Amino acid sequence: MPARMQRSVIASLAVGVLLGIPSGALAQGGSSSGQPGRALSEAERSALVAGRTVSRALRFSRRGGSYVGGVAYQVVRATPGEVLRVLADVAALPAALPRTERAELVSSDGRSARIELVQGKAPFVVKYTIQLEQDPSGESIRFWLDPTRPHDVKDVWGYFRVQEFGHQHTLVTMAVALDLGPGLPRMLFEDRVERAILRAPANLRAFVEPRALAAAP
Repeated sequence: MPARMQRSVIASLAVGVLLGIPSGALAQGGSSSGQPGRALSEAERSALVAGRTVSRALRFSRRGGSYVGGVAYQVVRATPGEVLRVLADVAALPAALPRTERAELVSSDGRSARIELVQGKAPFVVKYTIQLEQDPSGESIRFWLDPTRPHDVKDVWGYFRVQEFGHQHTLVTMAVALDLGPGLPRMLFEDRVERAILRAPANLRAFVEPRALAAAP
């Protein structure tokens, strides 16, 4: 199996573990039906329609690692294409994602790219590089740690997914699992990291919506 395909399969399986769903359902929005938001309860869907963030924190151990993160949902008043353009714009990521100080493109090749991120807030700031790969459907972007480059975290992986949610609205789903590694950073900052991860879709919404509304005819 080619190295890139192998990494993609590993990331897909990892996201399945995070969300507690079969890996084969990932391409269909986390449900066997493929309908946006079908994995959500009616109360959660109502909360999303009202503009609130729906999130599910999750902590687990896997292959010697201790992960913090979860999955969060947010409805954004913009088209899926508008949201994806922001996620694909490296220059926009520091403003679009929470506690991101810097984002720099390392390399790109078709639907794949490597981006170096500097994230956090003093005294806890980390630098690492993620490998991103956009699904051929255009609905999702998976990412995982590039261990060949310097990294201040032990591991990270997850994805962003965008799906139509009514006229000119998009359901953004974000899943992240992060292993800070052993030691003091985990003890002191794990809760803050979890909150930042689950806030990411709301942060993205605050960045995307004014630009989408300004560009509307």
